Amino acid sequence: MDLYFFHGLDSSPQGTKSRLLKTHYPECRIPTLPPDIHTRLDIVEKEIKTPILAVGSSLGGLTALMFAGRHPGLTAAMLLLAPAVGCREESLFTEDQKKLLESVYVPAEIPTIIIAGAKDEVIPIETIRAMVARSPHPQKIQLKEVDDDHNLHNSLTMMLQAIERLRTGKGDRL
Repeated sequence: MDLYFFHGLDSSPQGTKSRLLKTHYPECRIPTLPPDIHTRLDIVEKEIKTPILAVGSSLGGLTALMFAGRHPGLTAAMLLLAPAVGCREESLFTEDQKKLLESVYVPAEIPTIIIAGAKDEVIPIETIRAMVARSPHPQKIQLKEVDDDHNLHNSLTMMLQAIERLRTGKGDRL
């Protein structure tokens, strides 16, 4: 399965997580994604034709969730890093966007690990917990709440461990 990283709004293929992933996984594909979630999804859908391990950070996590919802057969596993399924500043979103954030979930049967920071100043942990709860099999999703902020830079080793677990099929538990 191919490894893809979907960066967040304030990041790029040259960001910290992107560079780290390229160091450990030179074959990792990291498309350049714009701010608009629907345009992001169009880009990803045009590029991916075989099953992937999707790693998504923040808005990239929302991108991974939306892709998995539309293409569960092309999503072998997911690692979501502080996925943007809510926001502390709700005025940034239209009503349609808020409904989207409140409706996404992890599709059934996709091994998923979520790493979320307890000190996240952007995405409230409650919105991530709610997304897990509304998923068809919440007991199969591993939510790791870490002592970190939205960037999760103190949790990069855990990110790499989670990718290995998902890539090798040794389960979705860290």
